[in-house]
Amino acid sequence: MASFEYEILIGRSDPAAAGGVVWYLASDMRRSLGDHLPLILNTLGHDGWEVVGIGDIGFDARTEILMKRSL
Repeated sequence: MASFEYEILIGRSDPAAAGGVVWYLASDMRRSLGDHLPLILNTLGHDGWEVVGIGDIGFDARTEILMKRSL
């Protein structure tokens, strides 16, 4: 049976960032992944992560990105 690991990509407002958003993984909110979402997604994809959905998980103004990878 396949096993998966899940992660949530969360955007936080930052007026100094390109597009006004800086991205973080929910498992490590202390370390910013940066503000260029395509580069972030490509980097995570090289590590085996894939986007499986988007939604308002935190019930705030920004949509979160749900990701998973095989273990």
